[in-house]
Amino acid sequence: MLLREKSRLFHIWLVSLIIAALAAFVFLSAFTGITASAIDQENQPSLEAISALLIDARRGQVLYAKSADEHVKTPLTNRLLTALIALEKSSADAMVTASNEAISVEGASLALTVGEKYSVRNMIYAMLLTGANDAAIAIAEHVEGGEAGFVQLMNEYAAKIGMTDTRFTNVTGLYDENQYTTARDIALLVRTALANTEFNKVFSTQAKPWYDENRTLLLTNTNSMFWTYEGTDGGILGYFDPAVQSIVTSATRNSMRLVCILVDVPAEKVYTESAQLFNYGFDNYRYGTLVAAGSVQKTVTVGDETVNLVPTADVHYIYPRGQNYIRNVTINVDEAKLKPPITKNSIVGIMTFTLMDDTVINVELYPDKEILPKKTEAQILKERIKENMELIYVVIGLVILEIILLISKLVNLIRKKRIKGKARRIRR
Repeated sequence: MLLREKSRLFHIWLVSLIIAALAAFVFLSAFTGITASAIDQENQPSLEAISALLIDARRGQVLYAKSADEHVKTPLTNRLLTALIALEKSSADAMVTASNEAISVEGASLALTVGEKYSVRNMIYAMLLTGANDAAIAIAEHVEGGEAGFVQLMNEYAAKIGMTDTRFTNVTGLYDENQYTTARDIALLVRTALANTEFNKVFSTQAKPWYDENRTLLLTNTNSMFWTYEGTDGGILGYFDPAVQSIVTSATRNSMRLVCILVDVPAEKVYTESAQLFNYGFDNYRYGTLVAAGSVQKTVTVGDETVNLVPTADVHYIYPRGQNYIRNVTINVDEAKLKPPITKNSIVGIMTFTLMDDTVINVELYPDKEILPKKTEAQILKERIKENMELIYVVIGLVILEIILLISKLVNLIRKKRIKGKARRIRR
């Protein structure tokens, strides 16, 4: 009886202990979640910029956004797109003739000479590094015959690459109530432009000499992040009012290139907020391998053969530190392509990763071996004959030689018989 009572008390104690442990686990989980959330909130940059965006330059993943879709006004979008269109529509070595309209535009800073020729390349450097509006007008006249035609080209280009919240009314970026853009559209434009090698070269330039007949200038990039933030490899600065500025900067660390966009930030905060946003990205995100080249992602059967489907190159992505950041993975195999002949350079499937930020990454899958159709006996015989043609020629030659020798012997034999026959007739 006493033993039974002790056993009952032990079971009650054990159940109580399990319940307490579960309660503690739930409490700690909730507390940890609250703490993590609080840490995330503390890590989020506090910016005075009206609009801000931090993205991965390669894939466009958004690491931070503040009012990224709000309509804003900044001259940067005009200068960036004018430079990109000029590089796509004209040779950088082509010569631009300065017009009276170019030298008299508001914001002209190059003291161009009417009728003088200047290279498109130098005009682009002047426009992006220092915001020279005379260079912008000269480029528009060279590419499209005038500003009106070039503005139409700008709006068409913006629509083509998906800048749905941007409208241009001039090439210089001078203030116009009907002209607007968003930080997200600027990000899209910058990523598109950085794919152009020549643009990337200008965008990453800190200073560039300017030569003309009368003088030599040093065009210095007005974005001071080049000198104040380690890893800066691209930038542009612009404003309507010197007290409130907009800035676009790119910086690379640990193989990760980020683009920071701030619109309408107090001039005294423009660099500290840019650095703050970059630090947030580099401290909290990592650049890593999503899927490795040659890694088996799926195995399929083709006839009596087993085929592994693999990517042929490493695929990378950006993810928050401590997370894999992958929400979903699917593999779609094109069965129609899994019929011989199958070669190693045939795309037979697509592996789709969906990240937590809704970024979709498609990875092409290839077979790790070739599979050719099975050959008929006639085909096999034909191939063997082709492989042994030299031997066959030798055999044929020997057969022909043997036939010749045989014929020769036969001829000699016939001749001898004729001679013997003549000899017999003579004796008679």
